[in-house]
Amino acid sequence: MGRGRARLGAALMLLGGLLVLSAVSLFAYNSMEDRRAADASGRIAGALAAQIAARTEGGTDGAGADGTDAGLSVDGEAYMGILDIPALGLSLPVMNDWSYARLRISPCRYSGSLEDGIVIAAHNYRRHFGRIHLLSYGDALSFTGARGNTVGYAVADIETLEATAVEDMSESGYALTLFTCTYGGSARVAVRCDRLSPAPAAP
Repeated sequence: MGRGRARLGAALMLLGGLLVLSAVSLFAYNSMEDRRAADASGRIAGALAAQIAARTEGGTDGAGADGTDAGLSVDGEAYMGILDIPALGLSLPVMNDWSYARLRISPCRYSGSLEDGIVIAAHNYRRHFGRIHLLSYGDALSFTGARGNTVGYAVADIETLEATAVEDMSESGYALTLFTCTYGGSARVAVRCDRLSPAPAAP
């Protein structure tokens, strides 16, 4: 009887150790992914800023047919421009089209256009959209496109939506929506923004 209890105790201790090791490994992996994403976003945002400055100085028009700014490219991927969220200290590149692989690199356009209302998705990495739930009503954001034109936005609402609420996410009527998964992955955090008067395009 005593020997059986000892074996059970040893097995439970081993199981507990394995669970702790798994938790530590998961934390380390997530931290590594977060750093990798932050490094990639910073490098790409810098490269896009240089391209935008060159277009602006050269008077090149980078407008796309769908009302977005097209023609920016880094590492073979097409980007719309740069999203700035001063309240979170973020300056992030935004890819033209989304995929799960692209979301590991930077935020992506999920649907819509700058002209008619755009939805931007990103992973919940700390240096991507992992802290957007900390934004407050009225916080300012801006988006700078290929022509150096900057559009201003202000936070109007923050929602938590079910993962299946695709229509609610895409057809909200807001000028800009940012969204990401909650840490458990069962829901989505959506930050809704109204458009402010756009700043004049750089000459």
